[in-house]
Amino acid sequence: MYKLPFLNADLGQTSFQFLEDLSTAYWFSQVLFSAIELGLFDCILQAYPTTAELADLSSCKVDELTRLLTALERMELVMKTEGRWSNSQITTLYLTRESPSYMGNFLLYRHYMQAGWQKLTEKVSLDNRSRSCSFPADQNYDKRIFNYVCAMDQLLVQKAKDIVRILNPSAWQPPILDVGGGAGSLGRALLRSQGEHIKGGTMPECTDHLLELEEVLKAAREIYTNDADWYGIKTIEGDFRHYTGSKKYGLIVLSNFLHAYGHDEAEKLLHKAVSLLSPKGMILIHDYFPDRLGITPSKGPLYDLAMMLNTFNGKCHNSSEIINWLENAGMAQIQTRDLDSDSSVIVSVQKKTEIPVFSSCRSKLYEEWPYLAIQEGFNRATVLQAAQVITGPWVRIKCQYGCDRYGKGLQCPPNVMDNEATRKLIDSYSWGVLVEGMPPGREFHERLLALEKKAFLAGFYKAFAFTAGHCPVCDKCPEEGDCRFPGKARPSMEASGIDVYETAIQAGFTLVPVREKVQYVKYIGLLMLE
Repeated sequence: MYKLPFLNADLGQTSFQFLEDLSTAYWFSQVLFSAIELGLFDCILQAYPTTAELADLSSCKVDELTRLLTALERMELVMKTEGRWSNSQITTLYLTRESPSYMGNFLLYRHYMQAGWQKLTEKVSLDNRSRSCSFPADQNYDKRIFNYVCAMDQLLVQKAKDIVRILNPSAWQPPILDVGGGAGSLGRALLRSQGEHIKGGTMPECTDHLLELEEVLKAAREIYTNDADWYGIKTIEGDFRHYTGSKKYGLIVLSNFLHAYGHDEAEKLLHKAVSLLSPKGMILIHDYFPDRLGITPSKGPLYDLAMMLNTFNGKCHNSSEIINWLENAGMAQIQTRDLDSDSSVIVSVQKKTEIPVFSSCRSKLYEEWPYLAIQEGFNRATVLQAAQVITGPWVRIKCQYGCDRYGKGLQCPPNVMDNEATRKLIDSYSWGVLVEGMPPGREFHERLLALEKKAFLAGFYKAFAFTAGHCPVCDKCPEEGDCRFPGKARPSMEASGIDVYETAIQAGFTLVPVREKVQYVKYIGLLMLE
């Protein structure tokens, strides 16, 4: 289970992301409360339904329910297999009425207590006054717009640091068109990066065009009052949906923009942006994508629900959808990167170039492999450094004195590498991908081999996989001692002296011993990459 992001307190940390996670912690609980109130877990238990069937059983709207289920799946309360939904182990135990351990009423009582928590400020205040939120409903329109633009700009200032850090300034040229960029902080940061990149370090003049609504630009001027804040920036008042300009741009920025629109309109607006690119132009899309994991795997689906609740038809689109739209628009060299905070960027250029769009960062070469692992059918995957793979001499002893297959298989001890040889092998790599799956073992093994092959064909020629448990390729190893299928056989992590439990902890996974037959069984595998 992923650790809830708002529990990662650390006195030494300086990232704003922890505070952002704290501020949205209630999103998690509300998803849980709504699922209980809708009776979703009971319906799933009874019928093992498709989404459409579950919508019918629970009297829900299909599209909205799909978005809720996506969040529940990322929170690991439900699972989807071959198009049908099932409950996770903890859900079946505590959230279905048939279970003797049902706690739904207790959890909904926590929901009832939520209203009292909203009075915390008033209760603590010495003068006992109610202190309203910065966004009260009775505020006039201009004040609400100002507060909104100010809030979003404070976030974007932080995001801009991360985006500028990973974007290669040599891969794009001004002018910039910043669509829906609020107060223009990302455009300013990009211009500064160009100025630092160009000899002399001066910011290019009038090369950032900020296209925003009139009221947003008015608020932006109130936030940034110095003329120096607007050097190099030209504002264009208007709605991009109705924009008719023909000027071509070297970089078009769509930051937290596409999620304000439904599928069809978002695709149309993206194609419109592509039409405004210069021949070697680049598009940068910064957003929350439900199909990305990043540092907060649940954030994309939860942010999508926030858009569903707070906009007319807003929707967080999957990165795979947007990539498909870009390909259909004729864009090339499309790449995606997760930021060090909870969002991601998609960058695409009009024509292929030898110049990398992202700054050199070796760890980023491996970032996409967890997604490829999930595409292969694994439940979870994450990148880890080779040093995070823990080995120890005690592991094989546990095999010798705890497994009745010891010495009977060619991929089991003592016929495979010991922990010292494994450590030496692991240290010859820089990175690996830890994957989590479930029985049956043969399917898990085959998925791991498929992922290893994919890595090899992608240029990671040193790719090597460690599987889980005993080798499932054959029912029994040949007595003459030669493996029938050496191309398919792989040693397991534990057989090779790898401490699976500690390695899983290093990677952020939860792994505990199975105490009862009904408990969920996890398989852990490892793919080393170089």
